[in-house]
Amino acid sequence: MIDEVTRSATSLASVDRSLRLLEELARSGDLGVTEIASRIGAGKATAHRLVKTLEARDYVVQNANSTYRLGPRCLYLAQGVEAGLDLRSAALPILAALRDRTGETAQLTVFDEGDVVYVEQVTSRKPVRSVGELGGRAPAHCVSGGLALLAFGPPESVAYLTARGESSPTPTAKQRWLDLDAELSTIRTAGYAVNRGGFQPEVGGVAAPIKDVNGIAIAAISTCVPLFRLDAVGVTTLAEAVIAAARDMSVLLGADPG
Repeated sequence: MIDEVTRSATSLASVDRSLRLLEELARSGDLGVTEIASRIGAGKATAHRLVKTLEARDYVVQNANSTYRLGPRCLYLAQGVEAGLDLRSAALPILAALRDRTGETAQLTVFDEGDVVYVEQVTSRKPVRSVGELGGRAPAHCVSGGLALLAFGPPESVAYLTARGESSPTPTAKQRWLDLDAELSTIRTAGYAVNRGGFQPEVGGVAAPIKDVNGIAIAAISTCVPLFRLDAVGVTTLAEAVIAAARDMSVLLGADPG
């Protein structure tokens, strides 16, 4: 029983020091192991072990001069916080307006570990409609929201996806994986992404990026449409609507309205 209590206390101390380590890097920028150890109140060996654990999970990156800085995984945490605290509350009226304008389901997605996660939606009132599951996931290259996030998000997003490896549920997505660079270039030029059956063969969608004050996509807004109705409604019509909605949400986050 004493050993169990001791192990629990040791684990909690390690978690606390790991969090303090990240906070120090966020506050001060690049730091060496000796400086990190001093700031978190640990021995150099302990600090080195914590740094290497965080580095293995991409929360910390080692520089050429052997100092350490925050890694790309911290960006995903920041995106999740921003999406959870700000975007969802701001999204509902804009999603509702998008649904009313297009007649189709409007969705809000964020990027996580090579997937997109559906964090909010307003469902179409039409009897035949496409919907997602809140909290559900899809490989980012398989859906319009994910493509928009890959095209306009940080470069680490694409790197994370490709490092994870190909995972495509449909022939459309398999081909898209092979042509991913060209597809993302096309999306950047157009300003929006189109999906035709990439995740579910009978479902399509059009998405645009929601950008932060730095012009980086932190989420995407999309319409989810039965594939047979996508061209009938019109890709251009849907694109104009999602771009306008994404711009409205971006402005709320301090992005340049232009």
